[in-house]
Amino acid sequence: MLFRSLLTPLDGRQIGLSWLGAGLYAAVALGLGLGSGFLERQHSWPRPGHLLRAAAALLPMPALGEELLFRGALLPHPGEGTPWPRLLAWSALSIGLFVLYHPLAGRLWYRRADRVFHDPRFLLQTALLGVATTALYQGSGSLWPAVLLHALAVLIWLERLGGRRRLALGPPW
Repeated sequence: MLFRSLLTPLDGRQIGLSWLGAGLYAAVALGLGLGSGFLERQHSWPRPGHLLRAAAALLPMPALGEELLFRGALLPHPGEGTPWPRLLAWSALSIGLFVLYHPLAGRLWYRRADRVFHDPRFLLQTALLGVATTALYQGSGSLWPAVLLHALAVLIWLERLGGRRRLALGPPW
């Protein structure tokens, strides 16, 4: 099941739906995040080399690692024909654990993020990302759209929407 989620090829329709889902997620997450003050517009972009290094660093963890666990391992593969009520229950469990994981990670091993990972506005953003990545996985049968959205969301938060400041990481250059 897990290998199937990594090896399922994407066709043009699934890629288009993935872009649509990512766009919907971005609109909702940006609207709520900017409106609540959790997300903050930065006025300059880091250098392209830094962005590429940051994206490469984020791809294995959190993006691939968390998606393997919370989508690939916990959710039935879309090709299994799981009845909707059962799929919704598994999806709710997956998203709930994904959200709860973050404060636990902040408390136990990513101490720098502890305060941020307990912020209700961050947890709302995390829940939105969980819903979006679950929908992308269920819509495509592949984990890759979810992994890419996850990496992109974290990268943009860190580098353009105030994440570095909130985590006290300092400037990227």
